[in-house]
Amino acid sequence: MILSRKYRVEIIALETPKVLNKCHRCKKSTEFYCSEKFRGNAQQKSIDIWLIYKCVHCDSTWNYPILSRVHTNSMDKVLHQKFMNNDRETAWEYAFQMDQLCKACSEVNTNIEYTLKIETVEHKENNIKIILFSKYKFDLRLDKLLKEILDVSRSKLYQMADSSSIITSPQVSMNSKIKEDLLITVTAID
Repeated sequence: MILSRKYRVEIIALETPKVLNKCHRCKKSTEFYCSEKFRGNAQQKSIDIWLIYKCVHCDSTWNYPILSRVHTNSMDKVLHQKFMNNDRETAWEYAFQMDQLCKACSEVNTNIEYTLKIETVEHKENNIKIILFSKYKFDLRLDKLLKEILDVSRSKLYQMADSSSIITSPQVSMNSKIKEDLLITVTAID
């Protein structure tokens, strides 16, 4: 059966990644969640900013360093105001900066809950085109996502990929992490 559809699929994170760190109150390594709050400390003409994480068990805090010893005159005033107002979007942007977050803590749990917003777009060709995008980067595997979108088993998905019924641009393997603006072309689903 050949289908003719084009989908614009937005992957929407429902939570921020949790981090694994030593909790001083629990006396063990445990997960911390992003509180979506910032802490600032100004000394003379320099400022430090942290994103506050809380232990999932006891609400003890861990401060993730965002800025350290930045001169107040060189700091973007709008960004400074966002820190002071505990802007949720800004907190999420920093919570999803995986490379920096991984350097600051023991481990980052990127297995987060998400939802899909699927928009159908006019399409004239005899295949399915899927364009993936997400505001935040997280480690979601392509095969897991396509299994959900196409409603097929994982083995069927891999058969389709092996027979070139699924083509990605840029070319990536089925078990790779999703990339921004990935285009997937599906030529047939039996």
